[in-house]
Amino acid sequence: MTMRVGFGSFRPILGIAVLVAMLLAAILPVAAQDATPGAGPTAARQPSEPLTAPPPGKTELVIGQAADVTTLDPQRSTQGNDIYVTFNIFDNLVARDRNLQLQPMLATEWTLVDELTWEFKLRSGVTFHNGEPFGADDVEFTIERTYTDEDSLVKTVFTTVQDVQVVDDLTVRFIMKSPDSLLPGRLAFYGGQIMPKDYFAEAGQERFAQEPVGTGPVRFVERVPDDHLTLARHDGYWGEPIAFETVVFRPIPEAASRIAALETGEVDIITRVPPDQVERVRNLENARVEQVLYNGLYVMVVNSQRPPLDKPLVKQALSLAIDRQAIVEELWSGQGTIPTGPAVPGDFAFNPDLPPFEYNPDRARELLAQAGYNGEEIVIETTDGYIANDRVMAEAIQAMWQDVGVNVRLEIIEQAVRTQKNAEKSWLGIWWSDPTNTLADPDGMMWRLLAPGGLQDYWRDPEFDQLGQEARSSLDPALRERNYRRMFEIFRENLPWLPIIQPYESYGVANYVEWYPYANQYFNLRAENLRLGTGQ
Repeated sequence: MTMRVGFGSFRPILGIAVLVAMLLAAILPVAAQDATPGAGPTAARQPSEPLTAPPPGKTELVIGQAADVTTLDPQRSTQGNDIYVTFNIFDNLVARDRNLQLQPMLATEWTLVDELTWEFKLRSGVTFHNGEPFGADDVEFTIERTYTDEDSLVKTVFTTVQDVQVVDDLTVRFIMKSPDSLLPGRLAFYGGQIMPKDYFAEAGQERFAQEPVGTGPVRFVERVPDDHLTLARHDGYWGEPIAFETVVFRPIPEAASRIAALETGEVDIITRVPPDQVERVRNLENARVEQVLYNGLYVMVVNSQRPPLDKPLVKQALSLAIDRQAIVEELWSGQGTIPTGPAVPGDFAFNPDLPPFEYNPDRARELLAQAGYNGEEIVIETTDGYIANDRVMAEAIQAMWQDVGVNVRLEIIEQAVRTQKNAEKSWLGIWWSDPTNTLADPDGMMWRLLAPGGLQDYWRDPEFDQLGQEARSSLDPALRERNYRRMFEIFRENLPWLPIIQPYESYGVANYVEWYPYANQYFNLRAENLRLGTGQ
């Protein structure tokens, strides 16, 4: 069987009907969800609308983030504030555009040679920021490191890969343990940012995490913790150069301060605009709101190994005690929807018949009594700015749980502490996460994080594990859908996450900058998604 994809072409040669159908689903464009709900936030500026002229001599783009970067090693963090930077320093073999369609990046085409072999042709003439040529050995090193580095946070992304083989300088083959129609999509996100083998060996892990080298459109210049991170345009970039000479990321934790900096022109883009501040930004004369329905969820992850959270009835009670509708309406100004499980509309196998998570405090009290809950302390460790509204949502949920008789302690932790706890798996109870569906498939969100060895492996169920492993290695869409829908039921019974909201994520953008957010948090500063206005 041979199937080749490159520069938008798709040419099936021969093969099994089921396999072809699966590959079509995995490789061809995936429709993005409409960023503008019918009765929700107003439409974003359309590309045809004229932009204002930038300040004279504008050569620097400044981005105000809600928190500082914690590491620049792309395999040791999947936090939003980190990936906003690393997805621009590094390129992947494959990328997704703003509509989440797969596109060539460092790979110009890919071919399914047989059910267990993928072959990727690499772009010629590409160099890393330090001048080293990019080649197949860098791909081999990068992908193998995802599952050989004991501190990798992307261990489960490429578990279907048996071996990465260098055919020649510009050809690499992936030998699979089992058929995997989703491999091109996996290479387009976490774990797929290509790193230079030789420079990493020379610099070592710690230096690389502080002074990274990639092939992306911007290169690292300097970082002053808690103040700024500066990137410069990579003049040797293989693609179109970006519109700015330098890009600066500034941590500005307070939302009011970020908005003020946007209004005064100190920054050009701000992240994490709180829902109750969207109208304020929308009313600025020099800026606007860009908004997208997140292709993922904001959830509270549960350490189900820690009593009393090891009891499903306790977790069910905690879920029933959360008034999600109040959170959506009062804390998010209606800019979000209530989840039904560990998937979102548009995902493969999403079950529209599952009801949204229920609010029933009386039933919550009954389940707590049935579980034998006796006032044991439950700890919420919340950040303040990792995701929008994380602290205020945590405070609201703490009050809701206290209302049904749960003994809750709330701790505020820093971003760096969150990163450390992820690496050490030392969470005390419950914490925030914003799982992104990287594949429009449950494998790219639920299974990636909750599978054995995954970043959020704090709970195990033999049936869940068996079904997930079977779905990952199957090319039968009916089997995969059946498995996933049963896994959704097991999830709702055991609740390794407490899904809270599928939100609209909002950014503030100066009117002289044309830039758009992606539904999967891919913060793209490349030329196809970023340009300066001319005022004409």
